Amino acid sequence: MSEVVSDQSRYLLNRKNSQKAIEAGLAEAEWYQSPIPRETLRELLVRRDGPAIRDTLVWFGIIFGAAAATVALWGSLWAVFPYLIYAAIYAGSADSRWHETLHGTAFKTDWMNSVLYEIASFMVLREGVIWRWSHTRHHSDTIIVGRDPEIAAPRPPDIAGILLGLFAIRAYPQYFKNLFLHSVGKISEREMEFIPESEYSKVARTARVHLLVYFLVTVSSIVFQSWIPVLFIGLPNLFGTWLMLVYGLTQHTGLAEDVLDHRLNSRTFLTNRLNCFLYWNMNYHVEHHMFPLVPYHAVPRLHELMKDDCPPAYASLWSCWKEIVPTLERQCREPAYHVERVLPESAGTDVQRTRRAGKLVDEEGWIDVCGGEELKSMDVLRFDHEERTYAIYRGSEGELYATDGICTHGKTHLAEGLIVGKMIECPKHNGRFNLEDGSPARKPVCKALKTHEVKECDGRVFFRIGDRLVKN
Repeated sequence: MSEVVSDQSRYLLNRKNSQKAIEAGLAEAEWYQSPIPRETLRELLVRRDGPAIRDTLVWFGIIFGAAAATVALWGSLWAVFPYLIYAAIYAGSADSRWHETLHGTAFKTDWMNSVLYEIASFMVLREGVIWRWSHTRHHSDTIIVGRDPEIAAPRPPDIAGILLGLFAIRAYPQYFKNLFLHSVGKISEREMEFIPESEYSKVARTARVHLLVYFLVTVSSIVFQSWIPVLFIGLPNLFGTWLMLVYGLTQHTGLAEDVLDHRLNSRTFLTNRLNCFLYWNMNYHVEHHMFPLVPYHAVPRLHELMKDDCPPAYASLWSCWKEIVPTLERQCREPAYHVERVLPESAGTDVQRTRRAGKLVDEEGWIDVCGGEELKSMDVLRFDHEERTYAIYRGSEGELYATDGICTHGKTHLAEGLIVGKMIECPKHNGRFNLEDGSPARKPVCKALKTHEVKECDGRVFFRIGDRLVKN
């Protein structure tokens, strides 16, 4: 664990700080996961469009309803009340929609995730491409100092900054400064730490689109001589970002840094149905970080399965803040202090995953992996052999595939991922590989997987190392 000092420069994303984390074995490391039966986890990973379509329609209904009420009451003080509701949903609750669609788990249909992600990114003053890569790093190196770009409360905490953040006072100038810089192709050193060069042109294009929207809104306000356009697009964050922070700061604030166990650096709290709807079940944050491919509508069930392996969930949102406020106050004086979450006596600590190994069965190098019935349709299992690890897959039509087991983008095993069509989706970063040749199919994956030979004979699955690699 790294020594905590009262110098926030150690949180900067640069090569020096990143190298420290790498040397300490904290970067792209293996994290603990609670034991969940394989069949049960496969059920939890199933994606559906229905819940997210329903919730999104209700959510937009509230937004447009509050906007309509604001316009209808415009000119009277009564307009303030629906507008504040509009602002809180627009600038606060949109953060959870941004988050779930970024992971690609809210909807089963990919384009639905992409559309809502771009809309929500705009609503919460985030550039979609930048934050997609930022959040990818956050899941690789959660609260690892010098690696995680999303540590919300570095030590010692900036209390004034947190309070100003409730009204996006600092977010506005930083956001628009970045938009102008990115629109002309300028990428900061910090951003270069987690965004590949191949994405720079997309960063510029997204920034230009955001600037164009704000330009058109401003022109509309001038032409119609009305504040309404900028109140609805532009100023809601001034009045609604508080809700994002009330929810979001509960995730990691005041907890341990530089640990490889999400039970120690993340919070889960129980709450009412309204908060669950507005926050899209991200109050189950330990569960989300351990199993980020589980859709929001299945996370409560996941919580029930793993709660005995975790510290007790906080009883309410209020109970989180009763801990966070004094913790921040104390960290101003003692930056090394953090809340220590206590694991139950029965909790596991082993980061090893379920593995199976085989032996050479013939002179041609074919290795007996398992019985054919053990590898069901649309399933994947881990297979280790001679210090290397692999993933064996069965598609929807019974076809077999085999690849190297570790994602080329981050150190996580693909056997814990999800088969989508003829692709495997990384369980940590939502990137995808084509199973037929191992080629990248979706960002953040940029480097291909090696593929290998696999066959089924006499009811057994056999595997042979081939090390075939396509060009990226």
